[in-house]
Amino acid sequence: MSAIVLLVDLKLHPGKRDEYLTRARRHRETVLAREPGCKAFEIILPDDEADAVVLYEVYEDEAAFEHHGNTEYMKSYRDDTGPMTAGRERRMCRLGSE
Repeated sequence: MSAIVLLVDLKLHPGKRDEYLTRARRHRETVLAREPGCKAFEIILPDDEADAVVLYEVYEDEAAFEHHGNTEYMKSYRDDTGPMTAGRERRMCRLGSE
């Protein structure tokens, strides 16, 4: 069974990136501390887009990904960052090297 990779392209409202990053970094720390099935969680900042952020997350399997999406801290993160976000595109992928 191959790992799940989640790529999330976020477009933030102008001037909200620093506020978003503070919250996203706290969320990243929580996920990595509490979810052994999360193998990677990176916050990527495109050089050419001041109001864009890309999240790169790797989950061991479907169960780990499902668990992540159903946690209370995920709900809290979505509630907190929703007003900062102007657009979101999510891509689910599989690792091809396994």
